[in-house]
Amino acid sequence: MFTLDVNMLDVNSMLFTHGKGAGDIGIWHKRVGHVNLQRVKLMEKQNFVGGLPKFGIEEVMSKVCETCQLGKQVRHPFPAQTIHVSSKPLEMIHSYVWTTKTKSIEGCKYYMSFIDDHTRKVWVYFMKHKDEVFQHFLNFNVMVEKENGVSIKCLRSNGGGEYFSNEFSEYLKEHGIQRKYSCNYSPQQNGVAERKNRHIVEITRAMLNEKNLPNYFWAKAVATTIYIMN
Repeated sequence: MFTLDVNMLDVNSMLFTHGKGAGDIGIWHKRVGHVNLQRVKLMEKQNFVGGLPKFGIEEVMSKVCETCQLGKQVRHPFPAQTIHVSSKPLEMIHSYVWTTKTKSIEGCKYYMSFIDDHTRKVWVYFMKHKDEVFQHFLNFNVMVEKENGVSIKCLRSNGGGEYFSNEFSEYLKEHGIQRKYSCNYSPQQNGVAERKNRHIVEITRAMLNEKNLPNYFWAKAVATTIYIMN
């Protein structure tokens, strides 16, 4: 993602202390996945990132990332609603299927996300066809139940047909997994998944725009975004 000038690298510290942009908050903003500048300043203040230089408040206020301006445009928010957060992992899993017209390098046009309501951890599976949704859910279900030692209690999604196949419905019923879903054309009812998906897509667009990469690299950028988020 970034050009390394080995002639300018301090090999003793292995940090970009002598490289281009060593103390530039704009460069660090890009390195950590186009996080907002106030968050980068917080990382520096609380020592979240090793080797992060000190930034002045005037530097934070003066920087504007053009790729973020292009990649993070959204429509006006919906009216605020009461938000319930589960008290334990896997009490509720939010799911979403995102679609694009551009195939990835591997030939995928979709990704399926799972978000734990309690921890907000995200898992993503890339797909060539929507009929892969059920199999990815099976794989995800086995993995998280083995990791946590508890079962998924509820699956929340939109009303997409990929979540309502006969085998999917029978599996949920057989394993006692409650189903909740949003009404058609009401994405705000599936707010956790919608907001998380928006965040993923924003960062992905910003990364691609920053390096002028073609859109078929979107899956690589999404995978990088998930790694940063988790």
